[in-house]
Amino acid sequence: MKKFFYIITMFWFALTFVFTVSCNKTITYEEMKANENKIIRRIIADHNIEVLTEYPQSGIFGENQFVHLSSGIYLNVVDSGNGNRAVPNNTEILLRVSGAFHYSDTVENFSTFPNTYPPMEFRYGLARNVVEEHSYSYDIYYMYFGVGLESIMSYVGDSAIVKLIVPGYSDISSYPAGSTYQSSAGNMFIPIYFDRVRYTFY
Repeated sequence: MKKFFYIITMFWFALTFVFTVSCNKTITYEEMKANENKIIRRIIADHNIEVLTEYPQSGIFGENQFVHLSSGIYLNVVDSGNGNRAVPNNTEILLRVSGAFHYSDTVENFSTFPNTYPPMEFRYGLARNVVEEHSYSYDIYYMYFGVGLESIMSYVGDSAIVKLIVPGYSDISSYPAGSTYQSSAGNMFIPIYFDRVRYTFY
């Protein structure tokens, strides 16, 4: 009888241990990145995107052609602008965006083009400062703005319009390319598909 009781007790402890370990398992960085890449592949498929490994020599993109940049960002240039290029630490830029957050099982659309939203502002070369100023404010900068949006200015100029896929895990010079929300929302990275980003100098 004692032996039977001992076996039952050990079995119970074993089950409790397994349950506790499984409940406390935390997702790793690599698992988060793999999950986000799976979502990005779905975005690419859903929008019939052709991924280019090099920037087009002509500078002209097909409607669904995106170049995969070294930062991890996917870029499609709709309009490269009026030829006026930004000057580091000098050019002030207004930014409006629209697109969607893509989660594992849902899509959440957004747009800052309606005039009910002010445009986001940054000085070219100082986007990091803007990110840090809004890192806890949970406003439109917290949700949508990151240095990845600034990095695109090396390809386009004033009045440019682009489309982007910005992963939450991507970085530029060891700084998150995406918004604060994309890389800090619990145990996941959240990619944004920007269907329209407009840059205006002032």
